[in-house]
Amino acid sequence: MCGIAGIFSKAPVNPSLLNGMVNVLRQRGPDASGTFINSGATTILGHTRLSIIDLSESANQPFYSGSGRYVIVYNGEIYNYVSLQKILRHNHGIVFKTNSDTEVIVEGFGIWGAGIVDKLEGMFSLAIYDQQEHQLFLTRDRMGKKPLFYFQSDSIVAFASEIKSLLQIPFVSESRRINKRAVSHFLHLGYIPEPDTIFENIKKFPSANYAVYGKGLPSEFQCYWNNLTTESAELDISEEHAKASLGKLLEDSVKKRLVGDVSIGSFLSGGTDSSLITALAARQVSQKMKTFSIGFKDRKFDEAEYARRVAKHLGTDHNEFILEERKALEILPEYLNYFDEPFADPSAIPMMMVSKMARKEVKVVLTGDGGDELFQGYGSYRWADRLETLPFKLAGGMISKLMGLSGASRVQRVAHLVEPVKIGSIQSHIFSQEQYYFAQHEIKESILKHKNEFVPFLYSQEDMNAALSASEKQARFDLSYYLKDDLLVKVDRASMYYGLECRCPLLDHGLVEFALTLPQSFKRKAGVSKWMLKEMLTEFLPDDLIHRPKWGFSVPMTTWLKGDLRYLIDNHLSKQALEETDLFQVEEVQSLIRQFDQGKDYLYQRLWVLIVMQRWFRLNTSAAL
Repeated sequence: MCGIAGIFSKAPVNPSLLNGMVNVLRQRGPDASGTFINSGATTILGHTRLSIIDLSESANQPFYSGSGRYVIVYNGEIYNYVSLQKILRHNHGIVFKTNSDTEVIVEGFGIWGAGIVDKLEGMFSLAIYDQQEHQLFLTRDRMGKKPLFYFQSDSIVAFASEIKSLLQIPFVSESRRINKRAVSHFLHLGYIPEPDTIFENIKKFPSANYAVYGKGLPSEFQCYWNNLTTESAELDISEEHAKASLGKLLEDSVKKRLVGDVSIGSFLSGGTDSSLITALAARQVSQKMKTFSIGFKDRKFDEAEYARRVAKHLGTDHNEFILEERKALEILPEYLNYFDEPFADPSAIPMMMVSKMARKEVKVVLTGDGGDELFQGYGSYRWADRLETLPFKLAGGMISKLMGLSGASRVQRVAHLVEPVKIGSIQSHIFSQEQYYFAQHEIKESILKHKNEFVPFLYSQEDMNAALSASEKQARFDLSYYLKDDLLVKVDRASMYYGLECRCPLLDHGLVEFALTLPQSFKRKAGVSKWMLKEMLTEFLPDDLIHRPKWGFSVPMTTWLKGDLRYLIDNHLSKQALEETDLFQVEEVQSLIRQFDQGKDYLYQRLWVLIVMQRWFRLNTSAAL
């Protein structure tokens, strides 16, 4: 795990630019740093290192191939690097000078070129410079676990692990403009989906793609994996065979992610996914597995008791942190500032706190990310199926109006969910309303002050298997957007802020490919979500720890916004603050605040997304409007 940055240009660039680009990435790689500048100063590469595999200085980056032709900077982990090393040594005569996965990648690139991406199993964003041909190769992993941002013009391409690094380049910073499309999308989703960022001139490099930049510079992206939308037909397989196959894939995936020369632990919430990953890992290590969880004083949001009980059953060395409001207040500015662009998932706060706690004990943790999306864990999937039924298709508008008349906050929230979709897709609408954000027609008609700045979020289903159920289509949406641009972003930034690496066994691409072809009845059966994962968990835990209501990694934001965090509403959603940014309709926002104060608690997320955007604009747009 590391931070990478660089510039590839037609004309010489100032090498000193690297200092600023690398310095702001130190938290991602506190163990070492290095730079490369080619002879004409047209290519500069920088790296900060979090040492996990081969801790020696000889494995530091930028790293040169044995021939000296290729130079790599790389962020991530390759879990099959040992087997690839053997192939390169035995079949191609490569002599290795380190035991690092970095060397395997760069030597493999010398043999296979861009085809190396098909052979890599892991998470990565990387840049390889070919000194002989003066070409730059950029790529990002299949699931988008590792971040990569870029700026491109007719004469230059610059890249980095975080936006703040690119903003250290004067011509990037000075030319930045606010991406109005991103504002609309953010209000609808709570995050900014790939390829956009909050800035027009900075983009997210697409996952599962690579690009080769040469002397002429402009390059087209090449997609090397697209199973999320064009997977093969559903498997004809028995439950017993499917369970055995999934068990083998999971066991292998966990085993691969235990590789490293540092201590490895696990996040343990007490839920299905983290419990199963922890159980499989604990069985494969010689010492007690260290586990980490976070709880809340508010018992409605506190899973700590379940994590404790699971840890006791699995025999782990368990560590727990209880997050209080005052601690949230302390971490809040760091969370909002570190993400570089508006990001409205408040569970980043406990994620940062549990990462901080874990980093004191280990350098790597396993997580359960991906289980909900692959095995039908979210309530939104049930709603997707319901809204496909005839009553909702014929009378959704009437049902929504009737529910809206209810005095119950929860019923009114559901009324937003079942209302007909006026703009965009049913998938983004279901996600948005499950998360309590704004429907797209509300953003256009009521929220944005300048209606002409509204740009709809459009989700295409053209490549999707038409035979998929509504809930499976919803899951594909989450895999393509929510998981990649919210959940994995949260995990990456929160953990790397403290120099902690997170590994996700459920997102091994071979396991993902298998899960996508499983019949839906193996994922949700007799009303039980994630049925097959829970069946596997019976080997390790009693039923009362497996079959219980889903909690999720949420925070008591309603309570906080009515308590110690009330100042955020007063500071950023006041009439004066709203007029200052000139983004939102003052009357509409103040009406939302009044409704929230009068008991419509579900509106907290709408207020939160407005607070995050307002705060970001007021701190960052003096030179970017």
